Amino acid sequence: MESNLNQDGMSRPSYVFSADPLARPSEINFDGIKLDLSREFSLVASSTEANSSESKDYLQVCLRVRPFTQPEKEQESEGCVYILDSQTVVLKEPQCTLGRLSEKSSGQMAQKFSFSKVFGPETTQKEFFQGCILQPVKDLLKGQSRLIFTYGLTNSGKTYTFQGTEENTGILPRTLNVLFDSLQERLYTKMNLKPHRSREYLRLSPDQEKEEVASKSALLRQIKEVWEYFSR
Repeated sequence: MESNLNQDGMSRPSYVFSADPLARPSEINFDGIKLDLSREFSLVASSTEANSSESKDYLQVCLRVRPFTQPEKEQESEGCVYILDSQTVVLKEPQCTLGRLSEKSSGQMAQKFSFSKVFGPETTQKEFFQGCILQPVKDLLKGQSRLIFTYGLTNSGKTYTFQGTEENTGILPRTLNVLFDSLQERLYTKMNLKPHRSREYLRLSPDQEKEEVASKSALLRQIKEVWEYFSR
């Protein structure tokens, strides 16, 4: 080791450089701590594959093809989705696009996709609900967990499918109707109980109950006004 002088003139070792290569620590032998985990990982992999195969039946992807809007019809828009059967669609480039492509590249533009169920543009709100949503709602009433959500591009019809209109309600109000109709005999019709801190509730006095009724009516009236405003 090199030695340096401190302020008192005394030498102190330097740990920056080592003059003797033999002073360096020897290599660490890891042979004693190696462990063969192939068996453990194989068990994990087999159980994961089994669980994934069992859960495949619980994941359903339904496709709903929306019809052309009136402005799209006036622009003579061309469709690109062709329904082969109740589970398969083919995507093809419109003829106006194929005209700008070479013959070699145009033959590669068709793609086939499979879904759990496919609903065409003529499908009504009721038909879509009964064919895609009603069974998961029944499963929920039996105590099973179900998650339903819509996914798609902007203006693809997600809001219409999920909420609908007053004349053609979507899957959300239809689901609530089924749930409340199924629980009709178990509903508490009075408004003298108010949830408190998730698991508790407050028992309201007659005056407090009147305030809750007035507050609920005002809120529902505002929601209706906002809905009518954006529906214009």
